[in-house]
Amino acid sequence: MGVNIWLIALGGSVGAIGRYLVANVVKRCSSSYFPKATLLVNALGSLFLGLLVGSGAEENAMFFFGIGVCGAFTTFSTFNWEVLRLLQGEVKMGLFYFFGSYFVGIVFGVAGYAMGMAF
Repeated sequence: MGVNIWLIALGGSVGAIGRYLVANVVKRCSSSYFPKATLLVNALGSLFLGLLVGSGAEENAMFFFGIGVCGAFTTFSTFNWEVLRLLQGEVKMGLFYFFGSYFVGIVFGVAGYAMGMAF
């Protein structure tokens, strides 16, 4: 159990830094009110996690990459906050973001899984 905790902790630090970097790049490239950065990190995290599962990644890789990196890279709390913020201003955009994010997450997860199975 001790090694697993360290793998998760190290992976989590990588994922959190990655999310921060992606969010900053997206914010510099776009001034849109729509939360593109969170949608992007959640889609990429779904793709990568699907790839890991589909490839039959070993347990240590799942602890580091699956739980650690993907867990910290993706963000459910920010997603929920952004949905509520959008719903307060533009209900249609909030609903689009909510349902679109789940759709994109599932599609990217399935795509990653299929890619992982191919390896």
